[in-house]
Amino acid sequence: MPIDRISTAEASGITKPVDLDIPPIPEALLSRLADCRILPSLPAAAARVIAIARSPEPRLADYARIIEQDPALTLRLLSMANSAFYARGGNPVSNCLDAVSRIGLDATLSVALSFGLPKHRSDSGLDHEYLCQRAIIAATAAQELAEHLCPHEAPQLFTTALLQDIGILTFAAVDGDLYIASIPDIRQHQRLSEVELECYGCDHALVGAWLAASWGVPGTIAKGIIDSHGPLVDGDARKLCLRLSCRIADCWLAADSASAFSALLRQLASLASLDIVMLMTVMQELQHRLPSLARLFEITCPPAIDSTHLLAEAKELLFEQNLRMTLRLAEQQRELEALHASHVVLDEQHRTDHLTQLANRPWLEKRLAQHFELAKHAHQTLSVMFIDLDHFKRINDRFGHRFGDEVLIHFAAALSNMVRESDIAGRYGGEEFLVIMPNTRREQAGILAERIREYLASQPLTQAEGEPLHVTASIGIVDMEDGEFESAAALVDAADQAMYGVKHDGRDGVGHYEESEPNA
Repeated sequence: MPIDRISTAEASGITKPVDLDIPPIPEALLSRLADCRILPSLPAAAARVIAIARSPEPRLADYARIIEQDPALTLRLLSMANSAFYARGGNPVSNCLDAVSRIGLDATLSVALSFGLPKHRSDSGLDHEYLCQRAIIAATAAQELAEHLCPHEAPQLFTTALLQDIGILTFAAVDGDLYIASIPDIRQHQRLSEVELECYGCDHALVGAWLAASWGVPGTIAKGIIDSHGPLVDGDARKLCLRLSCRIADCWLAADSASAFSALLRQLASLASLDIVMLMTVMQELQHRLPSLARLFEITCPPAIDSTHLLAEAKELLFEQNLRMTLRLAEQQRELEALHASHVVLDEQHRTDHLTQLANRPWLEKRLAQHFELAKHAHQTLSVMFIDLDHFKRINDRFGHRFGDEVLIHFAAALSNMVRESDIAGRYGGEEFLVIMPNTRREQAGILAERIREYLASQPLTQAEGEPLHVTASIGIVDMEDGEFESAAALVDAADQAMYGVKHDGRDGVGHYEESEPNA
């Protein structure tokens, strides 16, 4: 029985693509599109399928009921559902409801919209067979790519890629032989779009989106038709699938497909999001699926490609990619090591006193707090030594601050050599120094204090007016067991108190903290 077709306006009542974030079509062309009565159209059943898809609560049974009214559409739906891609070894389906349930709503919409594809016409200057083959290759490539890059988008991307060149037929319907005479060979896709922009102010992608919107397809499909002709870039998997699919179709149908694919693979080498091994898997699956899809859509099967040459080219490109990746990883490793070294330097600067190169006060207080908590909870010993160089103000006043700095530097170097590796020595402020001694009792700390005094007595820290300058120190020591200390700061205060006791007794000595007994 003949297929009942309805016009664009009858299908949806839409005369321009509304609610789409797309560039406007020039008014003169839009008017001609609206008046054209021979635009590509859909069977009535297909248009009603789209109308159901746009309803608030579409049901599978509604899709099946509408499709059953068109034998040709029913046959194509059942063929799709029983194809190797969808059947997956399951039992054949024999009715529309089961077919819709198996392939899903997006694929059902694709079947309906496929009736808008060009058919072979001997009286037309367009190569309809080429356009149809390109549409099927691009649609299948988009779906296969999406299965790897954005699986939830795969069914709709099939539909979008299937319709991406419907605008060429629309231009041909509006301008006929004039359009065909003005454009280059439709196989030169980039040049074709450029000529259309020069002649009409927009290309067939935008016009195709307008036609798809007039059919009532979802806005994402119409927007995708426009996106399908953009450059290949990383970042958006949906756009990448669409844009790469049409380039795969161009290469597949090129007179020298081997050279075309070689050039495409070289172009794809710069895309970080595209795995060459995955792309080869897509190409093999595409080659496998095309014969059955050609029968399903009633077109001449596209020629097979030279997969041996393509795999060899891919292997060479993969080797180059791996080499570049190895070099890039090596460079990144060098950058990481340099960054780590810089971090070590910055960290060292952050926790080191710039003059003496010992730990600075903030770092001392941080580490003391950590050791205090550890000793408290693990019931370990911890001692703190507070050192104050005697009469240091006199040295500064008599010889100047630069001379005083030299004294501090020499004392810090001596102190650093005398403490154990597990101890932490630092400058607390001015001429005051602090030594944190984990797992150390007051008697052991006292041994270090006496070594410091002996060193100062025997070794001058610098020369002053040609004479050796000896400096003495007042040293206070506290052991965590000397009292009930609530914090690390309290421990420092206790060592400071012991040091001031030495100062009071005449300086140049060692004092141990003793907790005061409460008044009776």
